[in-house]
Amino acid sequence: MPRPSQVHVSKALENISVAYMPQGLIAPDVSPSVPVVHESDTYFVYSKDNLRLLSTIWADGDVSNRSAWNLSTSTYTLNRHGLHDLVTDRMRDNADKAIKPDVDMTEALTGQIKLRMEVDLFTLINTANAWANNTSLSSTQVWSANTTLSNPIQFVDSATVSIRRRSGMIANTVVLNDGGFKAAKEHTSVVDRIKYTSAESVSPDLLASLFDVDKVLVSRAVQNTADEGIADVLADVATDTAFVAYIERSPGLKKPSAFYTFTKDGGTRPYKVRTYRDDPREGDVIEVSSMYQIRVISSDCGYPIYNLQ
Repeated sequence: MPRPSQVHVSKALENISVAYMPQGLIAPDVSPSVPVVHESDTYFVYSKDNLRLLSTIWADGDVSNRSAWNLSTSTYTLNRHGLHDLVTDRMRDNADKAIKPDVDMTEALTGQIKLRMEVDLFTLINTANAWANNTSLSSTQVWSANTTLSNPIQFVDSATVSIRRRSGMIANTVVLNDGGFKAAKEHTSVVDRIKYTSAESVSPDLLASLFDVDKVLVSRAVQNTADEGIADVLADVATDTAFVAYIERSPGLKKPSAFYTFTKDGGTRPYKVRTYRDDPREGDVIEVSSMYQIRVISSDCGYPIYNLQ
């Protein structure tokens, strides 16, 4: 009787494969897209004169008091991001059914640019002088200490008060990395708030209600920091920071926000895919590109809390 190995020739499965793509990206939610036509331009910034209390009493026989407001400008400059690779004719002809070289290449290149955007966002969050206010927790205040001195709700409350007093806007978003989220949800001060009212575990939505914001966004993206050909080293993209902010969900005129992402072609075509023939190498080059700049729009609308753990 023949052995099992003699009656079957191994071939690639057509219904399963393994690929690692960027997951848990939150940059588009933290920095909404603003479509632009030109690669650089200016935009108007109104002063805070509208928040100044003026004398409005109008005496008989006199003219009303004059109110003035002022404008300044700021600028954006898009950076062009792009990656490409080659799909040869032989690769395409020889590929098993589970492998779609053109599709797989396009997805991989797009994912790498999306990962770059996530890194750009957290680089700005961690630039302390980009923000009007920030704080760095001491060893007794870190959320993982799990003491009354390290109550996450109090630190977020303090940040939301600072944002309101500096901008008049009500903070609506808290950004955390996975470690910061876990430290917050397991903190005694958080657990004590819900233990008699909810049987559910602490989710981002539940934590948002305790923080009195619309959203808690948790970045769970990782990046491979090792050079190609070296053993993989995966690390969180988001750092040990809680970022409290007012984020405008619908960008427009006279709307401040901690971040906007100026994007060529905006939300309609944020990523362009170009394919062209490379006859000498007998293949097609697939190129994915995007032009954008993540910009701090109002330094008063963001408040980083560094060193959570």
